[in-house]
Amino acid sequence: MNGMRYFICTVFLEHKIIPRTENGEAEISQLVFKSLSYNDSNRKGFLACVTYVYESECRFVFAGNGDDAEFRKEAEAFWDSTGVEGLIRLKEETCAVVIRKELTRSAVDLPPDITELFDVDARINADEHIARPAGGCSLSDYASQHHFPELKAEAERIRACSGTSRFLGHPVHYILEENDPAKAAETIDLLTDTLYCAGRLQSPRIIVIDPDTFRRAPVNPLLSHLYENFTGGTICLSAAPDGNNGEYADGMEELIESVCKFAKQYCHEVLTIFHIPQHHTEARRAISASIGNELMMLTFCEEQSDYHEACEYMEMICKRKNIDDPSFFIEQINPDQTVFYTAEIDAIFREHYKRHLIRTHFQVYENCRTPAAPERRAEGKAANTLNEMIGLAGVKRVIEESVSYYKLQKVYRERQIVLNAPARSMVFTGNPGTAKTTVARLTAKIFKENGLIESGNIVEVGRADLVGKYVGWTATIVKDAFKRAKGSVLFIDEAYSLVDGRDGLYGDEAINTIVQEMENHRDDTIVIFAGYPDKMDAFLKKNPGLRSRIAFHVDFPDYTPDELLDILRLMAKNQSMKLDSDAEEAALSIFRKAVQIPDFGNGRFARNVLEQAQMRLSMRLTSQNTGTLTFEQLTTLCAEDFIMPVMCSDTPERRVIGF
Repeated sequence: MNGMRYFICTVFLEHKIIPRTENGEAEISQLVFKSLSYNDSNRKGFLACVTYVYESECRFVFAGNGDDAEFRKEAEAFWDSTGVEGLIRLKEETCAVVIRKELTRSAVDLPPDITELFDVDARINADEHIARPAGGCSLSDYASQHHFPELKAEAERIRACSGTSRFLGHPVHYILEENDPAKAAETIDLLTDTLYCAGRLQSPRIIVIDPDTFRRAPVNPLLSHLYENFTGGTICLSAAPDGNNGEYADGMEELIESVCKFAKQYCHEVLTIFHIPQHHTEARRAISASIGNELMMLTFCEEQSDYHEACEYMEMICKRKNIDDPSFFIEQINPDQTVFYTAEIDAIFREHYKRHLIRTHFQVYENCRTPAAPERRAEGKAANTLNEMIGLAGVKRVIEESVSYYKLQKVYRERQIVLNAPARSMVFTGNPGTAKTTVARLTAKIFKENGLIESGNIVEVGRADLVGKYVGWTATIVKDAFKRAKGSVLFIDEAYSLVDGRDGLYGDEAINTIVQEMENHRDDTIVIFAGYPDKMDAFLKKNPGLRSRIAFHVDFPDYTPDELLDILRLMAKNQSMKLDSDAEEAALSIFRKAVQIPDFGNGRFARNVLEQAQMRLSMRLTSQNTGTLTFEQLTTLCAEDFIMPVMCSDTPERRVIGF
């Protein structure tokens, strides 16, 4: 059934029905029977099922496709068909997971296939809920408070188009750029609720999906079912990079492409919202490439605030908390900082609210101290993630050293010891698949978590993002990239591609501007250049001023066969699969041959080997009676599943000169 909406309705009965009495049990059975009979006879596509009866209260679930008026009318018609006197007092829309619990935990006897009938038998692993924003703030006021100018403009457009008599479809869909997941959820809920109240959505129902939603199931069939089921509702893709394994570029781009396909197919029936990090070029490019001109997409991105606006926002937070004098909190805002985001002010308030409470209300705790934690060079979730990555011992050591170095510079400044400002930029060199991009993203988060930069958001660019179409454009584009990366990390991938081999052309303009901007933003922006080792060396020689502004050179070596096997084991484990001992030997043999091949792909090669093994496993198992296969057979890869990938099998081995 397409576009299923779910309601739980409460009825107050005129005459009590007492369970556990002979007459009461008969009345309850008859009531349940009539609700199930309604499902057989009703031709309008609505479903009903009584789930609870006790004395003067009865509860039933109601599902189908339509607007609120249709649901009210049909729910009343269903109850009238039971012949039981009572008044429906509450009709509350809810989501599939709540209906599943209501049906499976019912206080009355129901048929075993009832969850299948209501299409809640096998739900995907995702956040499904009804938009019920807290606080009573309008979308327009919320957008003003949080500095979302385009969201405020959209709030006015929604208001101007409100009052439609029926649901017509979606003229636009949305992209929300936001780093804070809680704030993103709050924004999406308020936007959805506003659209629903204006008649622009049939239902306030939202489902938020991410890569974990599809970890154990194929993407397209699930998305197809999801979009069919969410007619009149909202589907949100949370397209944040995966901090655990760095698979954003491959897995997330594929997921974005699939969601865009269904967003276009169901553009008038389902609202699609993409949630991506602020200024994330890669995510924006993936959405733009997949959507093209087929949908109108509005982008909501928080506007930077100055110090005065940051203070005003802090005053507003204090007012909400009934704090009459906000001066203590305003003092915590650094007046020398020129750019702020509201999430930073929220964090400052949370950090100092405990001190405010102790200072103003609970002075008895003033002398209590939390035991000091042991000092580490690099702290936080991102540092732990980096340390858990397979191999990369030298890379981890350099990142630890850089954190220690910058922390000591901070101590010097605090003690008013005058030193020249150190260079803070880096060069990452290594072959494809050695985790350069993953480590760059983690480095930004590590520096943020250790207080070395203001934001852990990384701006990723390549030649196409920096070199302009005409003379004079490039400098402006490069300066804009530095502006977006202010307070964080600018990651320039394949940086050597800027050197076009002809002096005085656009690439040279880009490099010269990069050097100038690195100096201008020496204290607030870290640049990480990445690429092949030999090409990066030529790139650095191109401009003498570039090399002197780079503090750390980080070499990413190729993975060893044993490390590739560890990566393969981890990838298989993340997909609920494993290798038997013979399979591990077969995979290790493949890796020993692969490392002799120039540019074999490293971690990407390991993923390719796993995918081919899974395909061979599928061919092997489907030749058998699939109904008799055990869980062990379905999830265990054997030696016969592993072969050398075709693209590498005939490649000549590396030769060492003199041997």
